[in-house]
Amino acid sequence: MSILLREKNERDRRYLVIANKTGQVGNRLVLYAHMLGAAMERGWTLFNPSFVEYADFFTGTHGRLATCGAELTNPLVIHRAERQALFRVNRIGYQCSKVLGKIPHSGVGWAKAVEVLHYDLGELLDRADARHWRILFTQNYHFRQHDWCAKHAAAIRALLTPREPWRSQADAVVADARQAGEVLVGVHIRHGDYRHHLGGKFFYEVPAYAALMRRMVELLAPQRVVFLVCSNARHQPSDFAGMTVRFGPGHLISDLHALSGCDWLFGPPSSFSAWAAFYGGVRYHMVEEPTRPLQVNDFAVPHHDDAVCNFRDHTKVVCDEQHSGAVAALQFFHQVEDLGLGGH
Repeated sequence: MSILLREKNERDRRYLVIANKTGQVGNRLVLYAHMLGAAMERGWTLFNPSFVEYADFFTGTHGRLATCGAELTNPLVIHRAERQALFRVNRIGYQCSKVLGKIPHSGVGWAKAVEVLHYDLGELLDRADARHWRILFTQNYHFRQHDWCAKHAAAIRALLTPREPWRSQADAVVADARQAGEVLVGVHIRHGDYRHHLGGKFFYEVPAYAALMRRMVELLAPQRVVFLVCSNARHQPSDFAGMTVRFGPGHLISDLHALSGCDWLFGPPSSFSAWAAFYGGVRYHMVEEPTRPLQVNDFAVPHHDDAVCNFRDHTKVVCDEQHSGAVAALQFFHQVEDLGLGGH
């Protein structure tokens, strides 16, 4: 009987696949969080072969490829070389799904999110159920379902908790910083790639960050403020003269976890610091105008999933008319697809 039940469960299992790499670690985690929320809510098994570079840094993805709700389904450890090979196979699978998705009752579907709007995962999985898709490949970054991400936030955080030694490295830096003051403010300085990203729109020079930090000292007085600076560039204590400053561990994942352990956090528009705020429940402000003086009410604890799910995405800033046009185009595409599939 148990064998029959297991075979039935295998037949009923549906697979949601993140088919491509969507930027760096912050973007990957944000998308992963929404996909996990959807998989947990609707009972899909989530495959994320695109997480290949980062999987071994997190407890719930180390050596694993599939996640079904909070249950990790694959019993065998998957090494990085195997994961890289599976990612290449997955890319072939995505291309095949665009053909198979046009065949009624194939059980295979695909969805591609455009850059100018969020693709609601609830609507997508409703469409998948209506078409009896058992495997659904997704392409691009903008798949979202805010409520499900919020509902399953604790389980998502548990799966995407950094492993050792990166977690301990971060905890040690945070503990040391807290010895130097009464309140810990995280500062994410995004240099490097931001010098050219969007024409350098969100590349703020160090003096701009130092001015924001001095403003935080004013806002949080009389508490003794210590700053934890994490950056993808090198900085010196002299860059922040007159303030108590500690620097992050220096590793991508350790820095991310260290920022999540602060009391307050600010940085430029970036999913990196937004994820840290979500993970740690940190009062967070995304700085879009570095010359405007900070106010206490600029910061908010990301209730539910605000920092991850609702922060503005600046990869393409669009007007309402463009957004409406993209929505209309997507709806038209779905109508054409419905006709082609005979409503199945």
